[in-house]
Amino acid sequence: MNFRISAIQQLSNSATQKFWVLLLLLIISISANCQSVESLENKIKSIQKDIKLAEKLLKETSKNKETTINQVTLLQTQIAQREDLIKTYQSQVNALNKDIKKNKNGIAAAKKDLALFQKEYADLLVIAYRNKGKTNNLMFIFSSEDFNQAIRRIRYIQELNDLVKEKIEEIKNTQDKISKQLNKNENNKKEIEKVLAKEKEERASLVKDRDKLNKDLASLKKKETQIQKDIKTKEDEAKKLKKQIEKIIAEEIKKAKEREEQAKKNNTKSVDYNLSSNFAQNKGKLPYPVEQGIITGRYGLSPHPTQKKVTVNNNGIDISTTSGAKARSVFDGEICFVTSQGNNNVILIRHGLYFTLYSNIEKVFVKVGDKVSTGQEIGRIHTNVSDGKTTLHFEIWQENKTTVNPALWIKKN
Repeated sequence: MNFRISAIQQLSNSATQKFWVLLLLLIISISANCQSVESLENKIKSIQKDIKLAEKLLKETSKNKETTINQVTLLQTQIAQREDLIKTYQSQVNALNKDIKKNKNGIAAAKKDLALFQKEYADLLVIAYRNKGKTNNLMFIFSSEDFNQAIRRIRYIQELNDLVKEKIEEIKNTQDKISKQLNKNENNKKEIEKVLAKEKEERASLVKDRDKLNKDLASLKKKETQIQKDIKTKEDEAKKLKKQIEKIIAEEIKKAKEREEQAKKNNTKSVDYNLSSNFAQNKGKLPYPVEQGIITGRYGLSPHPTQKKVTVNNNGIDISTTSGAKARSVFDGEICFVTSQGNNNVILIRHGLYFTLYSNIEKVFVKVGDKVSTGQEIGRIHTNVSDGKTTLHFEIWQENKTTVNPALWIKKN
């Protein structure tokens, strides 16, 4: 009798282990896919937020009836955002279809387990039927030849009842799992329909933007001579500023090394060392230098928005923002340089052996020597009256007097 129950238990335990292993693998797989879908949804929200801001900025600049480079730049940025959004929608559809396929495989596996559990349950019912009723159970126990046999029979009845309950629970859980996965697939199919509708709408907007861009580019062809002259002026200003910054950074690094030498004598670390370490550890986590904005000028070499044969070299990034926006320090530091550039200003902040530069500042709120904290407003960004352009130029410098790509250091709001 004990051998029979033991055999049934082994059969049950083996099937149960298989069921839970498969369920665990399925949960891990679904969880990974859910995270993928969730990350895509977050990306979609972020892109949609940028598109709305670009549309808002375009409305501000469109008050000027003449087409400007700023309008073209914003439109090109918006087109790139729409293209990215469409690709993300496609990725979301693929992720949902992948999830549906995984659910179908899980349902098929669960149905096999369900059939096995139902068969085992039927076998247990046959055994239980032979001891049907409390009276029969009592007679079965009291008819034992000795006390030890009576104990074994009591355990047999308990084990049998426990197994029956266990099988009922396993069957119920498996049926619930199948039902949930079927519902999930239905929800995924509905979600795919919504995403495809949004993608279609976005493609229509993309066509309109491209048409508008082509018209604006055609309009700006008449101004090529003036545009190229402006490009040369900006390049000269950038070179002049770069030389100034390199000189300032060299002086600041010299002072920092002197402070470090003094700290070593006292067996401590200088403030510069700690700030540099903290700044470096926050790569990719630094806040945006404006409350809201979109990058319209990329770091490094890139083609000019309207002049095909002209390449622009940017030491930082250009962030378009709303009129009246304030520039904010991206990390704790000290103001080490403030200078004028044209009609506006440039602010340089030292963060140990790292430096951040903010230019096109109309009104400066700080002075050299001031300590600033992360997120502190340091100046109001200039808005160009002629084209409504409000853009912050932002750079990050290292101690070796070289720039790095700020887009890799700051995180999206």
